[in-house]
Parts: sequence; C-alpha cells; structure tokens
Amino acid sequence: MRRGKTLEQLVAEAKADIAHITADALKTAIEDNTPVVVLDVRDKELYEAEHLPGAISLPRAAIELDIDELVPDQDTKVVTYCGGNTRGTLSAHTLKIMGYENATVLVGGYRGWKAANFPTEQKAKLESMSE
Repeated sequence: MRRGKTLEQLVAEAKADIAHITADALKTAIEDNTPVVVLDVRDKELYEAEHLPGAISLPRAAIELDIDELVPDQDTKVVTYCGGNTRGTLSAHTLKIMGYENATVLVGGYRGWKAANFPTEQKAKLESMSE
C-alpha cells in the first residue's frame, strides 16, 4: 500500500505553488537586460553541450547546497529550467520554500526554448559550485 506522494503529485503541488514564465517572456527579459538569474538545473554535461543565453549551471542536486552563495539576495528574480518541466518545477518550488519568492519556472524548459528557435550558448558561464 502506497503511503507517500508520487512524483506526479509532488510536481503538481509544486507547479500550483510557483510562478511560470514563457519562453517568449524570458527571451524579452534577457534582451531587455531585465535583472534575472537563469538557472539550468540539468546535469552539468547537458549544460555544457548547450544552454540558454547567460544561464548558470546549478544542477538540481546542488540547489539547496549552493543557492545562497550563488544568489545571496533572495529578492532576485530566478528562473529555473530543465529539459522539460519536472526538475525545473521542483527546483523553483524548493527555492520558494527557501525564501526566494521570485522563483519562477520556464514553461516547456529547454525543449520549449529550442522549439521556439531561440538562441543558445555552449560551455560558457559554468559556475556550478558543487563538484
């Protein structure tokens, strides 16, 4: 008999509790130099292969460990993304629990960004602190 929550339940609860940003809106914010920290919560290898412009690598497993040093101001607007939505959603929810009230998830994640044919970068800004 199952007593705990499923992954789907955890993601649904997190999704309902956080803000969401579309690829179009994030692209505009980046182009307009709006103050935002974009966190790629995928594994480092995926980040190094290709990531959103200006994104910083902070794999999901290191969020709780490294976010305070990487983004000390909890009022900062932070956008998380993964390949789709699962890790990005859970990461944004964790950040919100930790006091980052402006934590947001990118709708569609990296795949949504790529599907929109928006620009990407390779191997720049690798700032993950947990090795």
